[in-house]
Amino acid sequence: MGKILVRLLLDRGDTVTVFSRGTSKPEWWNQVHHIPGDRSDYNDFGEKLKGNAFDAVVDTQAYKREDVESAESTFLDRVDRYLMISTGSVYLEGAVDFSSHCPYDESAVDWANLDYSYPAGEDPYAVGKRHCEKWLLENSRLPYTIVRIPAVMGENDPTGRMWWWVQRALDGQGLIIPTEATGAFRTLYAADAAANFVRILEAPNTVRDIYYVAMPEVMTIERWARLVWQAAGQECRIAYVPREVIAKSRTIANYAPPLSRPVPNIHDLGKADRAFGIVSTPVEQWVKTTVDWYRENHGGDDSVGYQFRRDELSLADRWQSSYLKLVAKF
Repeated sequence: MGKILVRLLLDRGDTVTVFSRGTSKPEWWNQVHHIPGDRSDYNDFGEKLKGNAFDAVVDTQAYKREDVESAESTFLDRVDRYLMISTGSVYLEGAVDFSSHCPYDESAVDWANLDYSYPAGEDPYAVGKRHCEKWLLENSRLPYTIVRIPAVMGENDPTGRMWWWVQRALDGQGLIIPTEATGAFRTLYAADAAANFVRILEAPNTVRDIYYVAMPEVMTIERWARLVWQAAGQECRIAYVPREVIAKSRTIANYAPPLSRPVPNIHDLGKADRAFGIVSTPVEQWVKTTVDWYRENHGGDDSVGYQFRRDELSLADRWQSSYLKLVAKF
């Protein structure tokens, strides 16, 4: 998202400063002012940025309370807006009972019962983001805005989530969906994420508030799979296999398609839409754009688990055959 956001800002005529280690140099590199540094070195971060004033700071790298504390001490009275990119993962680990809250909204997190500990068994990424939000809400004097987003998809996805789907679609073979993975969800196109960040910065009424941004379309894992396969020019043949059966496989026991979930996870987008008007590319359009990009540009490693693709397809065939025999016998 960050690279796309910089491009949008440059195209608007903004002067852009990037604080990073400098290991990645996108095509706009010579058009920005670069300050080299490591975000986790708070002394260095403060020394290099403290003398600067900005219309806005977009912080995509705040993962724990100390990160936002350092931003506060560095940018206080020197920035007109501090945009902290958070995540829909703040609702996980019991923060929201998705089975009984559909949809839910930004107010669903109970901050009174959250502290700054890292409970055993909970995702440290989600917990750290909650810590960032809690600290800003309770302590910050910055003109901040917190924006929560779901899993972001699109071209050149560094997480590999999108490539997991596209590589399997491009080979033209079928797909296993665990029978328990029926929960509906929303995702977000990376370019739309960046575009909405700009809209939030332009909306003065969004200061000191929290917004959730996602695409308006609601997906099931089946609908998502069929969209990706269609964009690849393939028919998606789906085998629904119970997780307890998958778990017996020697090679794909931990098989879990990205975005799959056992219960619905639907966030109400009304607050964000009223405040600044969410913009979104139609899902069929951006999925096609993304699949085409991978078809033409991806030259890297296989997606997670793809070395066992034959085992996936073999299990799907064996389960389908057994299921049909059971139906006939029943």
